Amino acid sequence: MIRPTEGSDCVAVMEILRASGQFDADSLAFVQQTLDQHLKDPGPAIWLTADEGEPVGVAYCAPEPVASETWNLLMLFIRGDKRNRGVGKQLVSRLETELQTRAARLLIVETSGLPAFAVARSFYPSAGFKYEATIKSFYAAGDDKLVFTKPLTT
Repeated sequence: MIRPTEGSDCVAVMEILRASGQFDADSLAFVQQTLDQHLKDPGPAIWLTADEGEPVGVAYCAPEPVASETWNLLMLFIRGDKRNRGVGKQLVSRLETELQTRAARLLIVETSGLPAFAVARSFYPSAGFKYEATIKSFYAAGDDKLVFTKPLTT
């Protein structure tokens, strides 16, 4: 079941992120602060949890501040033992449905070119995203940003 993220999900969501190995302590603290703020005052951002009796995945999406009807999928993580079982695609599908009710036009996602992000780079095209661009050494020297997009309207 895909549902909005709740306060009771926080520990499991943060463990999913920690276990991914893609967040340092400062980044985890930032995500925790962002989630805590969302739970106090949701604003426009969307946090979704994949729940199979316990949280097994999370997605976080927010509107791009200087673009019209464009949203950025800032985070999509699935617990290691639940990967390759369709959970990520279910989260993206539910997110798209939610965004369409908000008259969103375009969904973007940005990911790293480092080897640790190879799974993400192969996932997004399989979920209907189109590769758009690479920005060389964006995150750090030698760490490129790859941008994928998905139109939400016909």
